[in-house]
Formats: sequence, C-alpha cells, structure tokens
Amino acid sequence: MADIKDNAQDAMAGVKKHAADLGSVAGEKAGELASKAQAKAGDLAAVAGEKAGDLAAKAGDRAGDLAAKAGDKAGEFAAKAGDKAGVLVSIAGDKAGELAGKAGDLADKAKENMPPEVKDTAGKVVTQAKNRPWVTAGVVAGALLLWRVLRRKKSS
Repeated sequence: MADIKDNAQDAMAGVKKHAADLGSVAGEKAGELASKAQAKAGDLAAVAGEKAGDLAAKAGDRAGDLAAKAGDKAGEFAAKAGDKAGVLVSIAGDKAGELAGKAGDLADKAKENMPPEVKDTAGKVVTQAKNRPWVTAGVVAGALLLWRVLRRKKSS
C-alpha cells in the first residue's frame, strides 16, 4: 500500500510539474501572440495615420480650391455690383440735374405769380440754387430717394 501511495504521489508530482510546464509554455505562447498582435496593431495604426494624413491633405487642398473659387466669384459679383451702382448713380445724377432745372423753371414761373415781398425772397433762393446746382441736385435726389423708400415701405 505504501507503494501505491508513493506511486500516486509521484504521479501527482509529475502532473503538477507537467501542468506547470504547460502553463509556462502557454504563457510564452500568449506573450508571443500578444507581441505579434501589438506589432500588427502598430502597423495598422501607422497605415491608418498615413491614410488620414493623405485624406486631410486632399481635403485641405479641396477646401483651398473652393475658397479661391468663392473669392473669385465674390470679386466678380462685387465688380458687377459696383458697375451697376455706378450706372445708377449716373442716372440719378442726370435725373437730379433735370429735376433741378425743372425746379428752377417752376420757381421762376412761381416767382412771376407771387406778390412783390415774396418775389424778393424767392429770387434769392433761386439765385442761390442756380449758383449751386449740385447742392440743389443733391437735395432733389435725396428727396426723390426718400420718397421712393417711403413708397416701397407703404406697398410692402
């Protein structure tokens, strides 16, 4: 019976040693696999970083192109708006000049039909208007613009 007990203890010691050896081998294999997985993950991260950098560079280039095109279009639009504004100012100036001339004529006609006291005062105003036609044209143009703005607000 002692032999059986000794044999059982020897077998148990062998199993424990064998289990410890298997655990050691399994640990080494797990370490190798973890190391390989870590290296592969590092490689994949590097590739992903390069791709992200390429995509970011392409997106930046595209955004720059779009910004340049938008700037060009804005410049063209501003130039066209400036041209249109210049034409409108020219037309407004011409109309203001015509209106100033008509206002002067109407003032002369009104002056003829006024009493003598008022004629003197009106004569002074007409003389000043004739001496400064741009001031008169500006006042008439301002009044015209104010009238149009107020008229548009009423119709809105």
